[in-house]
Amino acid sequence: MRFGTVKQFEPRSPYGFIDDDMNHKSYFVFYTAIKEEGYKRLEVGQRVKYELAQGKNGLQCVNVYLAD
Repeated sequence: MRFGTVKQFEPRSPYGFIDDDMNHKSYFVFYTAIKEEGYKRLEVGQRVKYELAQGKNGLQCVNVYLAD
């Protein structure tokens, strides 16, 4: 698992970006990648753990969980 910080998340068009701790790049995240219970939303500045997978337009975040 990788760790990062939510850089941006748009609840009206549920997508955003996560800044990766290891390489300081930003990766796309779509709300369906969030694996938490209830309403799937991320807050700017929130710490998360996730995996990267190849999407249609490059690497993107999948299996996103709030970091403990």
